[in-house]
Amino acid sequence: MLIQIHISNLITIDQLNLEFTKGTTVLTGETGTGKSILIDAIELALGARVTSDIVRPGQERADITLHFDINDLQSAKEWLKHFDLNADLSECIIRRSISKDNRSRSYINGIPVTLQMVRELSELLIDIHGQHEHHALLKSERQRDMLDDFANHATLKQCVSDLAFELTSCIQKMESLRKNNEERLKQVDFLSFQRREFEDLKIASDEFQILDLEHKQLSNADSLLKNIQNALHHLTEQENQNVIHLLNQVVQTLAAIQEVNPLIATWVENLKTIIIQLNDIESDLYHYLSSVEIDPSRLNFIENRLSSLFNLARKYKISPAELNHYQQKISDELNELENGDEHLKKLEEEINVLKQKYEQNAKKLSDSRKKAATCLSKEITAIIRELGMPKANFQINFEAISPNQISSHGLEKIIFEMSSNPGLVLQPLTKIASGGELSRISLAIHVTIAERYKISTLIFDEVDVGISGRHASIVGKLLRHLGRTHQVFCVTHLPQVASQGNQHIRVEKINDENSTYTKIQSLSSKEKINEIARMLGGVTITQTTIEHAREMLDNVES
Repeated sequence: MLIQIHISNLITIDQLNLEFTKGTTVLTGETGTGKSILIDAIELALGARVTSDIVRPGQERADITLHFDINDLQSAKEWLKHFDLNADLSECIIRRSISKDNRSRSYINGIPVTLQMVRELSELLIDIHGQHEHHALLKSERQRDMLDDFANHATLKQCVSDLAFELTSCIQKMESLRKNNEERLKQVDFLSFQRREFEDLKIASDEFQILDLEHKQLSNADSLLKNIQNALHHLTEQENQNVIHLLNQVVQTLAAIQEVNPLIATWVENLKTIIIQLNDIESDLYHYLSSVEIDPSRLNFIENRLSSLFNLARKYKISPAELNHYQQKISDELNELENGDEHLKKLEEEINVLKQKYEQNAKKLSDSRKKAATCLSKEITAIIRELGMPKANFQINFEAISPNQISSHGLEKIIFEMSSNPGLVLQPLTKIASGGELSRISLAIHVTIAERYKISTLIFDEVDVGISGRHASIVGKLLRHLGRTHQVFCVTHLPQVASQGNQHIRVEKINDENSTYTKIQSLSSKEKINEIARMLGGVTITQTTIEHAREMLDNVES
């Protein structure tokens, strides 16, 4: 739940620090005071779009900080843990700082985050029903979402959406294969020609690399022989002046004095090791010398072969070392195209399987919706009848979509229908509901759905528009009842609704010669009586009005 808000330099708010309680909190104020400014501030902190003139004139920036108690919100804790945002805390603090040039920064538990992250988290913390929400109620998509929220089958709904996407993708791929069949045959001919070019050369694995090395050896055979023979001459063959003979002499000279200093013995051993290594090198050089041969015919063959490989590589704009890989690529592409019919057959089989899964899960979704619709219709009808439409009947209709249409939302279109009096045909809300009726229907739906919400904090921003008298009392009781299981905020202009609040907050606009301030405060019991009296009596507040206000508060059920 939301336990505290701090605001500084936001529009007409200078400084505000306000604590909230459990239950239902009502916000009231005279017309024109901007009763919804607190809700606007909450929405801004939770990622709403920044408009002009957000920062109070004369100030550099505005700040909004929200403190949530998340002890009972496991989903929010898991989200914070996933993003490593101090999920071990019992509170979650969301802050947004907005500069006068409308740039902003957001923080969760003191860590900078993106606005999208704040918006994601906010969906787990709070749900806001705006004062114009009933207009959205006329849209079929919103009606479907409301029913799905009530049915609580999010996993099944996501499964249907995923299957629809996968099925549509496969169908598009199949249609593309069929459409491009003529182009596919042309490509087969072209790739077959390319493959024959490579097959005619019969390029062995790593052939270029092997031939290139052999070419270097053969083309430099004279130089190799000359230099190796020269190395052997200095190493062992030059009498009394070769390297190994001279090193043996050095060993004998040092060995004669090694008892004088132990370090000399180490030098002697190291030199002996070097002599052994030189003998091994001598053996390797003789062996290599015997293997080197001058073969002009072999050299000529290799040069011709390398020339062919270079020419083919140049034609396909690749390096000769890539010839094997490119040949395999051509073969793979050709194989795929030549087996196009087989791919098409497998794709058709996959589509049939996906279609069956989609229809099965979409049918389950429809069954779940219909079951929930029966229950939701009864509950909404009952509330509407209490709100001044005693003969009204609310029903949810299912209009099947085309069998050929694969919708990510299931097999049907959801339509909310109502009749105001017995005997009248049920019709879509867009055709029969007035503004006042829509407001009452919207409130009934929100209250009914909200009771099943796992989100602990709900905000109703003047959803009681168009309601008055006895029906307003019922609205107040509905919101107070909802406050037993949720934290509820309600911006209202009705005393009957305001009297039902567990906490009462008043919004005042104060004007002086130079500026305008908004004062927001939580009311004491006495102040609450005076505010209800003001809402009842308008400009003139009499003792009778005050007594009436006190009576309204005394009659509130605990």
